[in-house]
Amino acid sequence: MQPNLNKQQAELELSLIRKVMEDSRKAVYETGKQGTFWTLVMAPAILLNYFMIIFNTGIEYTGLLWLAAVLTGTAGSVVIARKEKKTIRVKTFSGKILTSIGIAAGGTNVIFAAASGFFGVFKPVYIVPIDSVVLGMAFYLVGVIQQLKSLKLFAFVWWAGAVFFFFFPSMHCLLFLAIMLVFMVFLPKIERIKSA
Repeated sequence: MQPNLNKQQAELELSLIRKVMEDSRKAVYETGKQGTFWTLVMAPAILLNYFMIIFNTGIEYTGLLWLAAVLTGTAGSVVIARKEKKTIRVKTFSGKILTSIGIAAGGTNVIFAAASGFFGVFKPVYIVPIDSVVLGMAFYLVGVIQQLKSLKLFAFVWWAGAVFFFFFPSMHCLLFLAIMLVFMVFLPKIERIKSA
């Protein structure tokens, strides 16, 4: 009788693991509203900053641009999180992991940007490669957890861009960052179509 109980326990645990994987894959495919909102705030801010540098106009307002973008992104995220909290009663373990990775990556990037932009700890031209390293790490972790090759490959694109701009820093790294952020919004949708 004992082997039969062990087999049932193993089957139950396997079904639980499958459920967690399905939940987490679904969470990756359906891009979080907070992440999408941040991207829709940051990508235009990055492009605006890029054009300010190229056309050498309004450079003195760069700090205000980033302060406004971060405050808008934070306020929007809080509002979205409160709405989601009312409608989504149960948080899956995988959802918590994905949320934690997103918060960790975003928080880290904001700290690095503030350290450079407001406190001059390192040259602002290195913000993008540093952000790219952090985002590459986040995508790689999510890709490993979800067993999604496309997310892991996307991590290597972030890292390749980071290496390139560490060695060849230029204002064009802002354009790279804006394009990658926009692509981030569409990647889960592409992944969902691919897996269907």
